[in-house]
Amino acid sequence: MTLDQMILLFIQDSIRCDWLTDIIRAITLMGNNGLIWLVLLLLLLIYPKTRKLGMVAGLSFLLCVGVAEVIKNLVMRPRPFLDIAELVPLVKPPQSYSFPSVHTVSSFSVAWILLWSRERKAIRYAVFAFALLMAFSRLYVGVHYPSDVLTGMLLAFLGSYIVWRWQGHKLS
Repeated sequence: MTLDQMILLFIQDSIRCDWLTDIIRAITLMGNNGLIWLVLLLLLLIYPKTRKLGMVAGLSFLLCVGVAEVIKNLVMRPRPFLDIAELVPLVKPPQSYSFPSVHTVSSFSVAWILLWSRERKAIRYAVFAFALLMAFSRLYVGVHYPSDVLTGMLLAFLGSYIVWRWQGHKLS
């Protein structure tokens, strides 16, 4: 058994509980199609003070998610519930491949940009914490391996860093 598999079974057998499952399902649902992040980007774009930040974060989102989708279809890694007989997914099983986690990529493509911005600390940290919850939710519901999620965080970091170096200076 791999470390990825052991972690998922540990989460299923030792952390899952009814009250937490309802919360985690809601969090993971907000990430479907990048919905929560698209709403946040729209809010950033609406307000003149945060419009440039919204454009930079939106560019990061598009770049990172686009690259992740290409990688997902090149690697074609099956979902963990298809490989681990004991693993029970808590959401409708996705039909797409597992690697990398696009929920995680979309979350961190926006979260990294906000973290590096001059936006209020409370907002930056809240968005980053929510991105971490989104990443964990994908493990909790049994639809991604930990390596899918960690790679998603790293991919989003790299893509966001490129966008930040290219456009982030314009936020000053």
